Amino acid sequence: MIASSVRRPHGGFTLVELLVVLAIISLLVGLLLPAVQQAREAANRTSCANNLKQITLAMHQYESVHDQLPPRCLGDTGATWTVLIMPYIEQTNLFNRWNLSLSYYDQSDVARLTSVPIYFCASRRIASTAGSSISGDQHWICGEQFGPEVPGALIDYAACLGTAAFM
Repeated sequence: MIASSVRRPHGGFTLVELLVVLAIISLLVGLLLPAVQQAREAANRTSCANNLKQITLAMHQYESVHDQLPPRCLGDTGATWTVLIMPYIEQTNLFNRWNLSLSYYDQSDVARLTSVPIYFCASRRIASTAGSSISGDQHWICGEQFGPEVPGALIDYAACLGTAAFM
């Protein structure tokens, strides 16, 4: 008998074929990942711009009601403009936690430590990861000494509110 040289078909991939497929997939993922990150950052920039728009509209609404822009702060250690515009950015419940006749240092922890999502730029961080301040929040006590540190919620935006420092 003559031996036949018929080969049986194999059911799997060879190692070389598998490595080629993995290399192609890795290349496609490598090309796609920067595009996804770019799209995510564009969405974050849009979110930041929307936050600024909402803050601006709140400032205008405050001005319409009070005939002036909100002051930088109430007194030397009182609530800042970020607290005063809360009712205009759908944060009335948090605003009601603030006692405007008390200083920042005498507010409840809920009032001081609660982060407001609109005050954060998604390109930088989100409110849930922001934590609270760790410096610049020590109450000055007469006699050239500082009182205990009083942490507070952070914010990514600042405002220039004219030359009138206090209300």
